[in-house]
Amino acid sequence: MGYTKLSVTIPDEIYADMKELASREKVKLSHLVTEALFEKARKMKEEILIQQINSAFEDKDVSEEQHRMAEVIAGTTDLRELPW
Repeated sequence: MGYTKLSVTIPDEIYADMKELASREKVKLSHLVTEALFEKARKMKEEILIQQINSAFEDKDVSEEQHRMAEVIAGTTDLRELPW
């Protein structure tokens, strides 16, 4: 994986907190910032996906089709055959 240098302006308080955490955890500040950015991006992508799924289920046709599929699956599945 390659690396890119990034210059950002953050509040002094956040910088001090990050430096303290990095020192306490014995990791480089850049490592801590990278982890924080990665986690924030992951959460944002997850929220976007959830919004897309919710939008799809708001569609009446999709909702009705899902309901029909669930009924078919429930009606044709022998629960005794499932591993749980």
